[in-house]
Amino acid sequence: MKKNIALLIVAIAFLSASVKADGIEFNKGNWEAVKAASKAQHKVIFIDFYTDWCAPCKFMAQTIFPLKNVGDFYNKNFICVQINAEKGEGIALRQKYGISAYPTMIFTNDKEEIVYRAIGSTSAGEFIDQGKLALTAPSADFEELKTKYLKNELTKEELYKYYLRVKAQSKPKETKEVFDKYFATAANVSVEMFQVITTNVDSPDSKAFIYLEEHREDFSKLAGKDKVDSYIRRTLIKSVEYNSYKTNEEYVAAKNKLKTQIDLSEKEELSIDINYYSEAKDKDRFMAAASKLADKYLQNNDFELSNQIGGSMRFTLGKDELLVVKSWAERALAIKDNALNNATLAMVYKSLKDKEQALKYINKSLADCERDNEPYTSRVEMFKKEIENAAY
Repeated sequence: MKKNIALLIVAIAFLSASVKADGIEFNKGNWEAVKAASKAQHKVIFIDFYTDWCAPCKFMAQTIFPLKNVGDFYNKNFICVQINAEKGEGIALRQKYGISAYPTMIFTNDKEEIVYRAIGSTSAGEFIDQGKLALTAPSADFEELKTKYLKNELTKEELYKYYLRVKAQSKPKETKEVFDKYFATAANVSVEMFQVITTNVDSPDSKAFIYLEEHREDFSKLAGKDKVDSYIRRTLIKSVEYNSYKTNEEYVAAKNKLKTQIDLSEKEELSIDINYYSEAKDKDRFMAAASKLADKYLQNNDFELSNQIGGSMRFTLGKDELLVVKSWAERALAIKDNALNNATLAMVYKSLKDKEQALKYINKSLADCERDNEPYTSRVEMFKKEIENAAY
């Protein structure tokens, strides 16, 4: 699945990059300080490479990193750090580690030698499994597993372990092949298997997905009809939304096929369109679809409005277009007066080259951070400095 399709804004990335104490505690020092901590504590470094616009990055930051079981495991075993791959030290580190998709999770030692790599958002269970693999001897372990795999000598448990290894190398074709072999040995109708499928399968062409569809009624009885239906629907939609298309005609054909498989709502279709037009760099169609979505369906959803603003800001917008985006940001703020929405509006005013208004709202964002005891005040302060230093 493509990772570079997120419709998010700089402010969101600032506010989601830190997590609460129950989850992972990220080191706030620079890279040299992180390496020093790694050496002193004899711990591997876990790096979350993210970008300002990455939705899967935000999913991990908001949903997975704050979990207590995740924090307990990662805080005990790693020096954890988040690095924006497009800013500051992150630019050089991105080049050093060959980062091209987000999020990318790098496990490295204080000598900057990669121990393990994983790409993309994932479940809490698999994320912990990845960390466990990073604590083992990966090179020898991988080669041993690979040798046994080629000889068809892996047990079911070893197949799953090898699958995680291959997946971490970001080789989609091989990953699918290994998972299909694992699934062939483990397939059964159970709640546990439903969780395995939903965690690992995101393609309707997968043997596991086809198996689920063939046994849909039985899985529904065990796992719940709503959960099964939701997963199948979501997977079919994502297969269109996150695919790559060479032409608009190819995209339209895929969307029309999807309509024969599910009853696609207008809101869902607009969301898919927005994603495609963003990837196709078609600003006019993007703004038309985004405006329709905002006017008809986002009257009371400040979070989706913020995501939409982020998508629009990936384009070079004219003044009239920025004024439309400003109206979305003002609506989001009217729905919920918080640090995020004030920072969002400040960002739009910065793009409009209205430093006075940008500073007004970033200061309100900082006041909200203090009022709500938010953990990301320092990142909002960084954004304020960007506004103050902007030259028009």
